[in-house]
Amino acid sequence: MDNTFKIAELLVKDSEDLVHKAVGGWIRHAGIKGKTQLLSFLDKHAATMPRVMLRYAIEKLRTNEKAHYMKLAKPETF
Repeated sequence: MDNTFKIAELLVKDSEDLVHKAVGGWIRHAGIKGKTQLLSFLDKHAATMPRVMLRYAIEKLRTNEKAHYMKLAKPETF
């Protein structure tokens, strides 16, 4: 599980949408057994990580936790 978050650290700035989805899914799944690690990762990266990655990562969190991390997220620019 630790390796999942280490790899996610390396890929959090990747430019590919499919990587965003994959990494978000990995950390969401790892967060099932390691919620503390997931929340720690999100505390560190939610404000700057790609929105799609964030949405995938917070999918299983409680509503109030999702809202908290979405507020931290940077607005998307087009």
